[in-house]
Formats: sequence, C-alpha cells, structure tokens
Amino acid sequence: MSFIKKHINKFVALGVIALVVAALLILKGIFFPAESKAIYGNRLEGRNKVKITEEEKNKVKSELAEGTSSVNVRIAGRIIYVDVVVNDDVSKETAREMGNKVVAVFSDNEKAYYDIQILLDNKANKDQFPIIGYKHHTNSAISWTKDR
Repeated sequence: MSFIKKHINKFVALGVIALVVAALLILKGIFFPAESKAIYGNRLEGRNKVKITEEEKNKVKSELAEGTSSVNVRIAGRIIYVDVVVNDDVSKETAREMGNKVVAVFSDNEKAYYDIQILLDNKANKDQFPIIGYKHHTNSAISWTKDR
C-alpha cells in the first residue's frame, strides 16, 4: 500500500493517458468507420453485370476514327470518359454529332448504369473548343457546355 501512496502521481498520469487513448480510438471509429472498404463504398455494386469490354472501347475509337486525330476511352467508377481531339477542319456541330455516335455504341443497360462524359478538343480552333458533353445515366440526351 505504501508503494501506491508513494507513486500515486504516476498511477493517475497512467490512468489519464489510458483514458485519452481509449477516447481517441472511439472517436476514430466514429469518424472513420470503414477504412478498409473501397473509396466508392457500395456505389459500384452491380458493375460486374454491366462490364465495358475492350471491344466496346475499340468500337468507340473506330466509330470516331473519321475526323479525329486521337480518341481515348477510360472508365473510373461509374463514368465513361471519352477524350477526343478532332481534326482542324471539323466544325462544332459535327463534333457534337460525334458525341451521339459515342452514346450509340453502348447498350441500353450500359447507358442506364454508366454516366458518359465526352471532351471534344481542337488544337486549331480554341475559340469554340474544348466542348464538354455529359450524359447522366437517367437522361437520354447529352448536355453540352454553352457556346463560347
């Protein structure tokens, strides 16, 4: 008993430190409940049923081969990104029609699951380009940026 009385300050400090560590662990659990889960959470459920294959990506590239110098298709989460650099002689209206060609490549199930973002750029005509089009999975049409 005399040992405890002699070192009471150390026991109190040890108890306070233990309480602070326990409180920090509880707060961590409240603010960061699922560190081990993916950053998308459960938003990507069902993605394996609606896969976009390399064939479909290549089909988009072949559909847009005429009038373009480069086409890049990538998928992140539930968004299909299509980056297109059109030739210098392509007008803004013709470029927007390319967006409809992109959407036509995908099936109805894919269009209902994925959002599609289309970035159209032209190296020579910086007054009217780049143009960005976006098709939300619940909409049937592409929304385009306003005219420059």
